[in-house]
Amino acid sequence: MLEALLFDVDGTVAETEHLHRRAFNLAFERHGIDIRWNEREYRRLLRVHGGKERIARSLAEHEDPRSAEEVAEIHATKTRFYEMLLEAEGAPWRPGVRRLMAEAQRAGMRLALVTTTSQANLEPLFGPVLGPGWRSRFDAIVTGEATARKKPSPDAYLEALKRLRVAPSQAVAFEDSHAGVESARNAGIPVVAIRSHWLEGDDLSAADLVLDHLGDSGALWEQSHPQVRNRWLSAKALTAWHARHAANESQPATSRVTRCTARP
Repeated sequence: MLEALLFDVDGTVAETEHLHRRAFNLAFERHGIDIRWNEREYRRLLRVHGGKERIARSLAEHEDPRSAEEVAEIHATKTRFYEMLLEAEGAPWRPGVRRLMAEAQRAGMRLALVTTTSQANLEPLFGPVLGPGWRSRFDAIVTGEATARKKPSPDAYLEALKRLRVAPSQAVAFEDSHAGVESARNAGIPVVAIRSHWLEGDDLSAADLVLDHLGDSGALWEQSHPQVRNRWLSAKALTAWHARHAANESQPATSRVTRCTARP
């Protein structure tokens, strides 16, 4: 039985990476670092999970390594700039995310956020959409500070499952990246991958279901999805898909239906 939905944040709930990139560049400028990430460079660095880790990697590649304390200071500056940009410009949520969250809660499911971003980055993204009490909507919020190892390690998802007190087979994870999909799969959780603009071409083949978006009024899929049997992913359709997936996984490997990655 499906009991919980676990959502990644950046790229999954909303396309926020354009603001993150600008915030990183502003932080580099503030700290006198001669590095500016263009879109191509930032897309490459998105394969490195965690803002501090991304900064450290880029500094090392530019032969300008810094101490962990200095990297943390640069990242803290970046976080402040990101909050300012998000509060000033906003970042619209991706189609269907808010709707599916609401439907799932009405059906008695629990919600969780599982992300490598920091706690500070969540407020300006969720507050304006869900209101000042938005944290109460989620039964678990696992951010980058919660575990030592970032995705694709399963640690963040295992921590979320522990807080939710549900088995991996009773949950579905929503991700947009190869590392995120691997993280959830390594924790034993079925995964719905949502293609992201900033990770175009990322290998999502390990996901159990791959979609361009979740579908919403005014953003329906062009045709009914063969596995969802609908033109949008409703909580009811997701529950039915999850039941079929669980039954399929219980069959011998030689008789299982292959995963569907067709566009809706």
